[in-house]
Formats: sequence, structure tokens, C-alpha cells
Amino acid sequence: MIKNIVNLSLEKLFVILALFFGILYVFILPPFQSVDEGMHFFRTYQISEGHLSAKKIDGKVGDEIPSSLSNFYDKYVPFIKNIDKKTNLAQMKSNFQLQVEADRREFTQFTNTALYSPVCYISQLPGIIAGKIAKLSLGGIYYLGRLSNLIAYCLLVFWALRITPFFKCPMFLLALMPMSLSLAGAYTCDVAVLGLNFLWMALILKSMTLSEKLKFTNKWIIMLAILGLLIALSKSYVLLLPLIFLLPPKLFSSRRDYFISVFGILAVAFAGLAYWSFCIKGLSLDMNDSFANSAMQIEFIKTHPFAYILVLIKTFFVKTPRLLITMIGVLGWQDTKLDWITYIAYPVLMYFAVCADNYDFKLAKWQKALIWVVLVTGIVITYTSLYIMWSPVGNSVVLGLNGKYFIPMMLPLCLIFKNFAAKYDYKKVKFAIIIAVILILASSEMSLLHRFYNITPQLYYKI
Repeated sequence: MIKNIVNLSLEKLFVILALFFGILYVFILPPFQSVDEGMHFFRTYQISEGHLSAKKIDGKVGDEIPSSLSNFYDKYVPFIKNIDKKTNLAQMKSNFQLQVEADRREFTQFTNTALYSPVCYISQLPGIIAGKIAKLSLGGIYYLGRLSNLIAYCLLVFWALRITPFFKCPMFLLALMPMSLSLAGAYTCDVAVLGLNFLWMALILKSMTLSEKLKFTNKWIIMLAILGLLIALSKSYVLLLPLIFLLPPKLFSSRRDYFISVFGILAVAFAGLAYWSFCIKGLSLDMNDSFANSAMQIEFIKTHPFAYILVLIKTFFVKTPRLLITMIGVLGWQDTKLDWITYIAYPVLMYFAVCADNYDFKLAKWQKALIWVVLVTGIVITYTSLYIMWSPVGNSVVLGLNGKYFIPMMLPLCLIFKNFAAKYDYKKVKFAIIIAVILILASSEMSLLHRFYNITPQLYYKI
């Protein structure tokens, strides 16, 4: 049996584990208990009715949708960040008795998710549409959307793992982190962000290892251009698109063709981003309007550049430990921690995954330098956007940071440290990773059960 497990391809193992543990996430996690899940659900339902953009009325951003949706959401608001609040199987079953009541409608706010393009919701949209066609209950539609999101994530990562010529183990680990998989089983934009960026990296790695010009065809360029466009429209997460410059110029018939192709791919992506930015012009509001002021924060950065550099440096050192933990997994509304063994074990597993990769490929110095530039720029952009949207003017650190924003950056970061000479036996490392991932995911499911269900009343669960 052990031999069969080791010989099974990682893409197939991924699908098996992702579906098994992902479905558990789908049904164990109560409705709306992932960060902003209610807002993502409202936005997805709005798109399912054919409305691709939101409305701004009296300073509020949202749209008219069935009032039963917000009533369903209100039912689970008391659970948000209230770790003493528990549910049970009977309450979960009652969700399948709720009806949509499409004729009774009200204007519902979803300020933050209104800014995201419909591409972000392609993965969960089929579930909602299918549920509406089948005239399922509101609970049935809700869970079908979650399942649709999970299936789309499995397909994207399966494709990425199949394409990539190496670094399968690191991608496997990143895609099956408790945070990654729990997001796949909820209403989020992160399935599009994570899945598409894994696929983007797989295509980049595949392109870098091609040896013949004939293999790099126009079809390949078109595929990269379409994928780049989808990524640009997925939460505007364009941080890894400049890695297209890692493509070796030798694959092209001339240097002119190289620049035309590479800049053409980027032009398509940024044109799509510019178009959607135009579509949502006027919809943006301060995300944290209790003490954030975007205009004043931008002015502070302009007039105090050195002070802001100190803010970035301090944030990096102060927030990095928490970013690592939230990247691996602090589930629910960031209120369900995992055990410390998981947080310690995952970086160790990543180390062995990188060092056991035996594919004969080594980056050139300029390629490593490019990756560093892209990653540092991406971190600064992420910090700055959250500083503007979420932090008080002139605050000493950036607020609103979450480790999940940096998951796509981990693969190119690991790539910098790849050495074509493997230090460890690949099959042994692969087997250890599979066993460890199964145990970690099982433990994370138990953490959610303890958090939301009164299965062990004798244990006091509090963070």
C-alpha cells in the first residue's frame, strides 16, 4: 500500500485529499464563518441574476437581492469572532428549510466585494445557478456554491500540478495548507487568486524548461495572455505577472518577437484591469471608515516618505510571525487557531520539499534577481494598499494584513533557493509529506469542530 501511495502522481493525490478534506470544510464550517463570506455570497448571487456591477445609492454600495439572503446572513452574525457561540446538527439541517423568496427584495450592502470583477466568482457561480435552476432551498443553493468553488479549485491546481515540470511537492504543500483548502470550501475570491496563480507559475516553469523554439508556439503565448488577463481581473492580484520576463529569449525567433510577446501578454492583462477599474469608478469607499482616510493617508505617504519606509520595515519585523501563522491557517473569521505543531511543521516540510526536488534545472543570477525584485515590489504594494485602506493616518504599522495574501508568492520565493542537486531522497520526502498533510488537515478539521460545535463541553476552548 505504501508503495502504491508513493507511486501515485501528486496531482491525483491532491484531488483525492482536497475533495475529501475540502468537503468536510464545506459542511463543518457554519455559513458565513469565513472572512467576508456573507459579502462574497451576496456578490455572487447578484452576478447570478445577470448584474455584473454594483450600484451606489446614498453613499451605500450594493444591489437589490432577495431579502431572505440577508436574513440568512443575520442568523449567523452572532457566531462571528464569538468563540463561545456554538451550533449543532439540528440548526445546520434547518438551513435546508429556508426558501429564497425571490420576489421579496431589498437593497443589500456589500461594499468591499462590489469592487471585484465577475471573474473572481466564476468558480462559485455555477453552484448557485444550478441550485436556482433546480429550485433548491436557500441552504441547498448556499452549500452547492461552496462545493462548486471547491471543485474549481481542485481542477485548477490539478492542471497546474500536471503542467509544472518540477516543484510539484512545494506546490502540493501550498495548495493543501489548511488556509488554502478552507478558503476553497467557502465563498471567497481566493480560489481564483490562488488557483490561477498556481497555474501561472506552472506555465512559467514549463516555459523556462523548454529547449526548442518550435515548442513555444503562438498557442502557448495566447494561453499565457488569457491567463494573465484572468489573473488581473481576479482581485487585481497582478503581483506575479512580471515573472513573465523569466521566459528565456532563446525560445523566440528573435529578440523583437520576445519583447512583442512578453509586453503583449502584460498589455492584455493590464488593459483588462484598466477596463474593470473604469467600470467600478465611483464605487470605492474607505474599507475601515471608523478611523481610515485614504486621501489623507496617501498625502501622509507623499509628504513623509522616510517615515513611511520606517513603517514598512517595522511592519515586516512585527507582523511576519503572524503572517506566517495566518498563511498556514487561522480558520473561520481568523478565530480558530491550529495547534503549534502544525505551524512549526509546515515550514520544515516546505524545506524538505524544495531540497528533495531532483529536476535538473538551475536559475541564472539575473532570474533570481528578477524574482527578488518582483517579490519585494509585491510586498510593498500589498502593505501600501492595506495601509491606505485600513490603517489610521500615520499609523506606526500596517493593519489588515493576512498571510493568505502572500501564499502565491511562496512558490517563486522557494524557487530562488532551488538547487538542481537534490539533498534528500525524493520518494521518502514525498511519502512523509503526504502523511504529514493528512494528519495536519485532520487536525484542522477537529479544530473547527471544537470551535463551532459543542462536541467536547468538558474542554474549555478559548484563544
